[in-house]
Amino acid sequence: MKKYSIAFISAFVTAAVSSILPGILFYGPKQAEFSTLFPGVVNEVPDPVFMLISGIALIILYIISFDKMGINNFKSGAITGAWYGALIFTFFDFQFMGLTNIVSIQFALTDIAISALVGALQGAVIGWSLGKFA
Repeated sequence: MKKYSIAFISAFVTAAVSSILPGILFYGPKQAEFSTLFPGVVNEVPDPVFMLISGIALIILYIISFDKMGINNFKSGAITGAWYGALIFTFFDFQFMGLTNIVSIQFALTDIAISALVGALQGAVIGWSLGKFA
């Protein structure tokens, strides 16, 4: 349980820090644009409670599955995290595009690339902490 707790805290901090720049440069302006284009449908500011719940769920998914796959070092965590980030958000973005006309293909591909990068950083920290505190 200790390794899960340390992995969770490490991944949460990593996600928070590594999401600052994409949030300022990409997601914030897009959120403002979408809320103007789709008032009442897209919030001006994301609801922090739901954002927190979704982030926690994703980190737990990473930690448990990485542990079950035996990922226990920085390098394998980064590689697997990049794949997880890219594939999870490929699913999410293209599913969203299939259901709505809110985002463009450019948005989806940019989001997938950013998610792969953030996933690699989170994965590296998770892999390292699972190995270090086993």
